[in-house]
Amino acid sequence: MNKLCIVCDGSKHRVVFQEFGVDILKCSTCGHVFSSHNASQDYDGYFGAERVESEDQFWWNEAHGRMYEDFCRRFVVGKAGKLLDVGCGLGYFVKWVSDISDWQVFGYEISKQAVDFARTKLILPNVFCGRVEDSGFADKSFDIITLWDVIEHIPDPNPLLSYLSSLLTSEGLLFIHTPNVEVQLPKAKLKRLLRGMQSKVHYLEARDHINIYSTKTITQVLGRNGYSTVRFMHLKPIQGVSGSKNRILTLLKNSWFYSSVALSYISWGRVNLDNLFVVATK
Repeated sequence: MNKLCIVCDGSKHRVVFQEFGVDILKCSTCGHVFSSHNASQDYDGYFGAERVESEDQFWWNEAHGRMYEDFCRRFVVGKAGKLLDVGCGLGYFVKWVSDISDWQVFGYEISKQAVDFARTKLILPNVFCGRVEDSGFADKSFDIITLWDVIEHIPDPNPLLSYLSSLLTSEGLLFIHTPNVEVQLPKAKLKRLLRGMQSKVHYLEARDHINIYSTKTITQVLGRNGYSTVRFMHLKPIQGVSGSKNRILTLLKNSWFYSSVALSYISWGRVNLDNLFVVATK
C-alpha cells in the first residue's frame, strides 16, 4: 500500500535512505521525510522492561535536566497555571515542573510500565495511562501542553494535534521537541559513509521515528490543525549522546548547539541546525 504524506496528502515520493530494510521516503510535493514502516498509531512498547527497570536513569533524568531547567525558566517560573505533558514517559519532566513550581501538572503516557514507574517510583499521582484523546479533560483547560520527543513516533499526528488544540486556553501554548531532518538525514548519510553498511547501527531509528520534520513541514502540519502562530526557539541540549556519559561527545554536542544558535541568529532564523523546539499557539 502506497503511504500518503501526512503533511500534504501527497502520494508521490522517493527513497532517500534505508535502514534495517526500511525505506525512508521524501514527499515529492512538500518535501516531508517519513519512514515506510507500518507502525501502530498507538504503539505502547517503547518503554519495555529494560528501559523502565534500569537503575541508571541518567538519560531520562540528569541528561535532560539542563533542557528542562531552560524550558521552565522561560515558561513556568514566576507564573501559574495547568500543564499537560503528553507522552510523558517515566515522568521525569512532570516531576521536574512539580518540584519547582505551584503549577498543576498532569502527564499522559500510553505505556503501562512507564506509568507504573512514574506513579510508584516518582510518586506522581497525576500521571495517567492511555490515549490522551480518551482522557476526558475539559476544553480550554491547559495553559501549556508539551510533547517531548513524541510526535516523531506517531504515524498520523493530525488527530492528536487537533485534539490538543481544543484543550488549550485561548492564550495557551503547545511545545514540541523533535529531531530536525535537516540535521538528522545528512548526519545519517555521513555516519553510513564512515562506518560502512553495518546492519545493527541506528541512523534514523526507522522503526521508531516515523515522521522526521523540518521547520517547514512541522509548521504546515500544525497549521492544518488549528495553530495560527508557530515559532522556533533553542533550549540547552540533552547532556549526553545516545545514552552515553562520554564527556568528549557531550562537549562536541554542546559546541554544535552554540554554533547552531549563532548561525540561526546571524541568519535571522532562516537557518536552523538545532533540534526543533517548537512553540505553537492558536
